[in-house]
Amino acid sequence: MCGISGVYAAHDPPSKTELESMNACQRHRGPDSEDYFLDDLLGFAHSRLSIVGLDMGDQPIENEDRSVVVIFNGEIYSYLELREELESAGHTFTTDTDTEVLVHLYEEHGPSFVSRLDGMFAFALWDRDEERLILARDPLGIKPLLLADDGDRIGFASELPSLLRSDVDQGGLDETAISEYFSLGFVPAPRTAFENVRKVRPGEVVTISGEGIKQTRFYEPSIDAVNDSFDDASSTLRSLVTDAVEKRLMSDVPLGTFLSGGIDSSIVTGVMSQLSEDPVRTFTVGFEDDRYDESDIARSVAEYHDTDHTEYVVSSDDVREVIPSVLDRLGEPFADPSLIPTYVVARETSQDVKVALSGDGADELFAGYNRYRGEYYSQLYRKLPDPIRSALIEPAVNRLPASRESRIGELLRKGQVFVDADVDDARQRHFQWVRKNSENTDSAYVNCDPTAAGSSVIAGEHETVTEWLPKQRESDLDRIMAVDTYHGLPNQMLQKVDLASMYNSLEVRVPFLDTAVVEYALGLPTKYKITAQNRKRILKHAFEDVLPSEILSRSKQGFDMPIGSWFKNELADDFRSVVAESTATQIDTGAVLDIHEQHMSGQRDHEWFLWNVYVFAHWHRRMISDGYLSE
Repeated sequence: MCGISGVYAAHDPPSKTELESMNACQRHRGPDSEDYFLDDLLGFAHSRLSIVGLDMGDQPIENEDRSVVVIFNGEIYSYLELREELESAGHTFTTDTDTEVLVHLYEEHGPSFVSRLDGMFAFALWDRDEERLILARDPLGIKPLLLADDGDRIGFASELPSLLRSDVDQGGLDETAISEYFSLGFVPAPRTAFENVRKVRPGEVVTISGEGIKQTRFYEPSIDAVNDSFDDASSTLRSLVTDAVEKRLMSDVPLGTFLSGGIDSSIVTGVMSQLSEDPVRTFTVGFEDDRYDESDIARSVAEYHDTDHTEYVVSSDDVREVIPSVLDRLGEPFADPSLIPTYVVARETSQDVKVALSGDGADELFAGYNRYRGEYYSQLYRKLPDPIRSALIEPAVNRLPASRESRIGELLRKGQVFVDADVDDARQRHFQWVRKNSENTDSAYVNCDPTAAGSSVIAGEHETVTEWLPKQRESDLDRIMAVDTYHGLPNQMLQKVDLASMYNSLEVRVPFLDTAVVEYALGLPTKYKITAQNRKRILKHAFEDVLPSEILSRSKQGFDMPIGSWFKNELADDFRSVVAESTATQIDTGAVLDIHEQHMSGQRDHEWFLWNVYVFAHWHRRMISDGYLSE
């Protein structure tokens, strides 16, 4: 895993000093080595985290006559097969890395070669003869890639802070992006927080030359309706997931697995144990707060598979203490609170291994989240007469005190989310499930409309996935899970994992997001995934023998932190200080502080909204201090 960056400019090519400044911002992505490449029109910078081909894999890497140059972030799992094919065609290799495959594959197939890659990746390739720069990002958006264009110069990088260090004008704040952030908790691709900077979309290739910028998709999902019996589909799914895990064991350095105690990481651990001759190395972080601790369950999975298990225990103080340092590294506001504990897990795991496999993606593919159960039951709830719902049930639920600090309070909070989603349009229900603002917080925003911005994004993504899904798989729940897979995952979950892991120089691989697994899972009937009493039904059935019985019967426990409680206690003063001092014109600080008081009193739980505003205010203050935004 690595950090890549560079600048293309016909009339003002980058200096090595500019590239060094960009590279320094993301050296955590590749602390093992760094190098540079300068040509007449562009420059590349690369920081390497060495995983495959340790001795001769420094980048940039060139082809035989040095006419093609590449820098790469990620892993190509099929590189050995591709290398054999290319050697048979007469190409000469000088390293044992997967990166070198790219330059020779480009020689053979031109820009279309990217469609032949199986892996997670972001790369930049320079064709000297054609004076053509090619950027690409993997089909599921596991690895990040950003592009800045001010009309004169074009920059790219793995992380936004690197682009801010370049001399490419970032263009100032993108107000629409900020509205979307306030609604969703992240800035969805292709936008970023800055006008002149965009995210390369998953499955997209960007070609840059004297003729301008051309953006095309090299990957479109190929999803067929699966009509196999439940048992046959379970067998196929098991084979696909096992193959995906096996491919991701490719490494010249020690690797392990995150073991949270949930279904998904337990399956990855179980499959790894079956494929490995030596005990699998597993890593768990236990929390002193019992509400968020799954270490005892993870320990039972480790014992079940006889793994080499490492368990770290951290306190709430340990987690809170890293909040400022993590937020200070963000290039744009990102308000998934689980970024903080994920950072702690990655930090501890990186002490022992360079690569870890995770179970990310399975919740979206197999209906693991509470919102899918909510959507399932909403079909029944909306059959009740409207007067009963709107005049009796919903007012009663919304009057009750909700809080994540107790089992009953959390149940009431979920009930309020459920009744808020009592609308007929599936796109609007989906927005209600995932939004971070609410009608109760509209008074906090000035000159922006997060509700309109966020609902528009979700509605647009529903239109997109409808083009990909077979007619038999276009139920409301099918479309919601497809949107969460192709939109929510790269923008939220995978961005979180990449940030948390790469801040600690740790590579994370995600077997459930192998394209074959994703496309097969989205073709399965909904009833194979969720029933009134069971979520992830087919996944549990397919891997029943690798899961201890206590895992199969457990309800899902999110990987989170008690931020709502902290905003009432340990972080209350800091929250009020950061918000009161904010000069951001998008928020009414007085209204935000009033909402904080409602939260403090237990009148209503505003945890997600408060964290969202806190992260934004913290980020906005730092951008002004660093000179990237003006007062």
